[in-house]
Amino acid sequence: MLEKVRIRKVMTPIEIAEVQKLNAEIWGSQAIPSHQLLAAVQNGGLIVGAYLEEKLIGFNYCFVGYRNREIYFHSHMIGVEKAYREQGVGELLKHTQQEYAKENGFQLVRWLIEPLESRLANLAFLKLNAISYQYDNDYYGSLHDDFNEGLPSDRLVVEWWIERDQMADSLDELEEIAEEIVPWTLTVDGLPVLDVDNVFQMEHAYYKDAYLVPIPQYLQKIKIESPKLAEDWRYKIRTILTTLFNHGYAIVRIKKHPEYVHSYLLVRRSLLAL
Repeated sequence: MLEKVRIRKVMTPIEIAEVQKLNAEIWGSQAIPSHQLLAAVQNGGLIVGAYLEEKLIGFNYCFVGYRNREIYFHSHMIGVEKAYREQGVGELLKHTQQEYAKENGFQLVRWLIEPLESRLANLAFLKLNAISYQYDNDYYGSLHDDFNEGLPSDRLVVEWWIERDQMADSLDELEEIAEEIVPWTLTVDGLPVLDVDNVFQMEHAYYKDAYLVPIPQYLQKIKIESPKLAEDWRYKIRTILTTLFNHGYAIVRIKKHPEYVHSYLLVRRSLLAL
């Protein structure tokens, strides 16, 4: 299927209307006004669409960002129709974005992801080799769409440096020696739960080169079956990642496991020259 997908820029009002419709289907939320999207793509922004036999099945919306005297490309929203997920469409969209960024002189692409969504983490940290060392609590405030409702809208700030070496061999070695910073277990209903005995201590001196931090494989399943457990994951992961980021660590990869959880690989930023 993937070899039949074509990626192209979205430029016209009719094409933008298709993006709005797909956005509402994917996220269950109100689309960005068409006039704003049109203004963005005509003034340095970018929308790329993934088309299968002229049907729009995915999109990526980006615009220029500026922070601390640094100009970068901000990837605000990406979505793929449910029937075509886990088939590489999102990765195709991101690499098209990368090519555009290169052609237009950008060194950095940034975006935000839900810290507990393993599918988004897999794309960012495993397929694209991005990194993160910034955690924002409840970034958007209360969100009431199908994807976000029920939890504070915490986000990881993801950085994708276009020309930076990926250090794959070094990360393989660090992944081998990394240990889980806290344990996880299963409830009687077979749902993963993190750090039941609250062994994690913010005041602890964290000094090892690498740690593994578990996240659930299926956050949405937990939200439906046990909202309190999903909330427990939210606040524990917020505390753990914020603490490790403050101690100079960065997420550089996700380590996949057969069942229940995957794990973020965090390493010292000094080892990455960050």
